Amino acid sequence: MKIRIYGSRASFPFFNRGSIAYGGNTSCIRVDTEDKIVILDAGTGLGQFSVDMKDESRISCDILISHLHYDHILGLLNFAQILNPNNDIRIFTKSRGDEPLAKQVFGAFKPPYWPIDFAEIYKARLVEVFNDVSFMLSPKIKVTPFKAEHPNDTSSYRIDADKSLVYLVDYEINENVRYEELLRFCENADMVILDTAYLPEDYPSRREWGHSTYEMGMTLAERCGCKKMMFFHIAQDYSDEVLDELAKKTENSKFILAREGMELEL
Repeated sequence: MKIRIYGSRASFPFFNRGSIAYGGNTSCIRVDTEDKIVILDAGTGLGQFSVDMKDESRISCDILISHLHYDHILGLLNFAQILNPNNDIRIFTKSRGDEPLAKQVFGAFKPPYWPIDFAEIYKARLVEVFNDVSFMLSPKIKVTPFKAEHPNDTSSYRIDADKSLVYLVDYEINENVRYEELLRFCENADMVILDTAYLPEDYPSRREWGHSTYEMGMTLAERCGCKKMMFFHIAQDYSDEVLDELAKKTENSKFILAREGMELEL
């Protein structure tokens, strides 16, 4: 299983001279398994995936969307391949209302906020998922969605393929979490990717916003027995200088601080 980070920031895309090394695109991760490309969230980093695939005559990939906040879906607008009916693109997410799933996923992309109604032109297949109900992306890839501690009905995902990967974005490890259940989903995973948007000293003023800290992650990693943990979905408040210091403090054989463009193999 190979992983590439296309976007690792939270809340909204940004660019400034003090935050170049870690990037400013929002949540999007490419996961290459033995037989399929899986994309975790469709933040603005998805645009780079689109660029990487521009010379392919046909692409096949599955996109798992955790929730419908802008920082997790904006990349769909910059994903040209989603308009080509020859491609095999599936988008998986939980339904959050009575509207058709297409209207939920693409509902923000219509006049007067976008020139055309994107829900009328996309060519991907939309698939509804249900928390705690596993499904197969292929004979070798099992996905289990489960409830995340984050506003607006967010799902986390465990992927079991040639390796096991748990995607905990957005997720706040607070007193409302059923911790034993969380441990079960993360147990012995090859990697857990955890939302660590805030530094511990900034977290108290942001409680119940749906995000965690690296200290919470270290505790979880110790208890669940995961082999590696990636700190991800970092708030745009933090500059390269601040994140370099965080990397020095946390990075070792088990913990990794995400940065845009990072590639690794499990």
